[in-house]
Amino acid sequence: MSPENPVSGSAKPAPRKSPASSAPVPAKKQAEAPVELTDQELLDYKTQNLLNDDDYALELRLQVGYYGEQLLNRVKYEVDVMERELVALASVFNEFLTEVKGMDAKINELTTTINAGKLQAAKELDETIKQEVQVVVDQLRMVPNSDLDSVEVLYQNLDALQDNYDILQKQIQTLEEIGVKTDGLQKNLPALEKGISRFGKSIEERQLSLLVGEEAQNEEKIDYDAIRAELKDMLQGQNRAMINHLRQTQVMANPREVEMLRRNQAGFEASLDEIKNQMQLLEQAGIAIADLQDLVRPVESGLKQFERALSSNQFLKITERIFAEVEVVIQQIREAQHLSNAEDLEILSENVEVLYENCDVFADELDDLAEQGLDIAPVLEHYDVLRVNLEQFERTLQDAANRIGLTSGQI
Repeated sequence: MSPENPVSGSAKPAPRKSPASSAPVPAKKQAEAPVELTDQELLDYKTQNLLNDDDYALELRLQVGYYGEQLLNRVKYEVDVMERELVALASVFNEFLTEVKGMDAKINELTTTINAGKLQAAKELDETIKQEVQVVVDQLRMVPNSDLDSVEVLYQNLDALQDNYDILQKQIQTLEEIGVKTDGLQKNLPALEKGISRFGKSIEERQLSLLVGEEAQNEEKIDYDAIRAELKDMLQGQNRAMINHLRQTQVMANPREVEMLRRNQAGFEASLDEIKNQMQLLEQAGIAIADLQDLVRPVESGLKQFERALSSNQFLKITERIFAEVEVVIQQIREAQHLSNAEDLEILSENVEVLYENCDVFADELDDLAEQGLDIAPVLEHYDVLRVNLEQFERTLQDAANRIGLTSGQI
């Protein structure tokens, strides 16, 4: 086969057009624009529809319009009520924020006062412990020269000292619970405890020696001068302790500590009786006791002044009334927390006004005492407690008023 004549079977036919490709493409139909009606045309359209409505369709239109109007009015009313409630709640919330800020300031002030009171309480308790130690020392000096009758008195004094020791322990525990450091107080307690224990053992030994007749054998060995010197030291200590005892009686502002004062008073009386017995023995032995009698008189005078000083303690009288008022306020707070109707709310609202008036009376009395030059700090601590509880009562009433108002819809 000649190269000039290619094989006919290998020739490719020319491509043919598809019949569809030659057909003309139809143009897209343009979207019709919405026809806008004039106000007059729209009115005419609606009028024509209304004219064409039958009675049933007209009644339906009227009912739909009526219910639509009622629904709209209801929605407007509910929105108006919600707006008023939100305004009321916003006002209450703003008042609450203002009260919280004021309360924070008062709490800070009260905290400062309470801290000062805590330090003062710790200081006074430390002085009391030291006085008790001195009383034990004085009692120990009396043991060697006591007779059987005096031993009974010493046992009574021992009971009083042990009771006072228990009270002191509880007071220290209370100070610890309120966050006061009591390390210094704790250091003095062991000395007092050992002294009381030694005092008890000394009484037992003295009683035993008297019962077995040892006193009769050693009677000629009594050193009356030493006894006289010890009694003089004891009376001087009693005089110093009596001054502090009366001072505490005059300025004490906590009714719960009166019992301890009465125990101390009983201890003074028992000690003085024992000292007088010892002085009588000295006098019978021909020892001069005129100077001892001079020292006895101030102690006797102090013992007589105790009840009068206690009854004339204006701080104590005011504090007792404040304590009673605090109890009343706490009871009112409990009632306010469970209020459920407006009538009881009105009654308690009147009560809070009366309680505030009573609080103002206390404030006036304290001002009068301060003008007399008296230190009213011990009473202010209790007065501040009353004020805080009163403010808590007022807030509880406000919460109850809001709760009752929301429940009844009368805000």
